[in-house]
Amino acid sequence: MKNFRNEAGFSMLELIIYISIVGIILAVAVPKYNNAIAMANTARIQADLQTIDGAIMMYYTETGQYPSVLGDLEDYVKNASDIRPPKGKYLLRDGTVGEISDTEYTIDTEEKEALCDGHPLADFGRQDKSDGGA
Repeated sequence: MKNFRNEAGFSMLELIIYISIVGIILAVAVPKYNNAIAMANTARIQADLQTIDGAIMMYYTETGQYPSVLGDLEDYVKNASDIRPPKGKYLLRDGTVGEISDTEYTIDTEEKEALCDGHPLADFGRQDKSDGGA
């Protein structure tokens, strides 16, 4: 029979401490990672909407009318009809976090601006500090 007393390994206490430390690290890291992804998606949406809004104004300046679909902006934005929002979450200035459900950007024909998930450019971003946010 083999004597296991001289075998190297972790004691039960060491395993509990190790698992606790990993759990604490994950409890801090996962929300930070998810927030970073939402912030990156928000930045991309803002850049896309700003580009599309600029193209809408150029289209209006040249034609005297506003576009009804993104495909109308092909002369102003390369592959305009192929621009797609990212997948995942985004941040709104009112403090809410949304999940992107739209598969493409749209144009609000009344307000003459591009939308993502029904929100214009002004809605996206971190919560305003003046509104009591962080």
